[in-house]
Amino acid sequence: MNLNKSLILVLLCTCSAVALANTKFDLSQEVKIAAANSYADLKNKRIVYEGPVTLTQGSLVLKAGELSSFTDEKSGKRILLAKGNPATYSQQVEDGRTVHASATEISYNIDSRVMSLKGNAKVEQDGSQVSADSIVYDIEKQQLTSQSSGKKDDRVITIIKPENYQQDLQDKVKTEQPQQEKQQ
Repeated sequence: MNLNKSLILVLLCTCSAVALANTKFDLSQEVKIAAANSYADLKNKRIVYEGPVTLTQGSLVLKAGELSSFTDEKSGKRILLAKGNPATYSQQVEDGRTVHASATEISYNIDSRVMSLKGNAKVEQDGSQVSADSIVYDIEKQQLTSQSSGKKDDRVITIIKPENYQQDLQDKVKTEQPQQEKQQ
């Protein structure tokens, strides 16, 4: 039972790294988009960049064949949509490690801070990874949902590297001991 709880904890820590990304620093940086072509429909609040496209903001790097930014007419939500074979996302987290994600389609709802990866979706950090047909990550709630396509042999696959978990535990113990000593 404890082993299952430990594995679940490692999975959550690995996948929640996206939420812990150094977004405060990155959000204060300029956004740079490099693309082969672009099209803007300002009246309808839509911009399309055709690729290859690279978006950078601080440590965040998003690469795609096409990147569009638009406001959904029905919901009013602002969306970034990256499409590629695959589209990729990477960002350095506060502890200096880098989180990588890839999928055929990466959608980011700017207002709700929800990232959706569809089609051969994968999130990886330090060799541990989750892969599925689709992954939805709520950055604010730090909740990750992975789903298979439902086809016969399609599964959600989780790979957890034990050495990463052991190192995380050792690091946690090292940082907690001085704090406990100060409290006594």
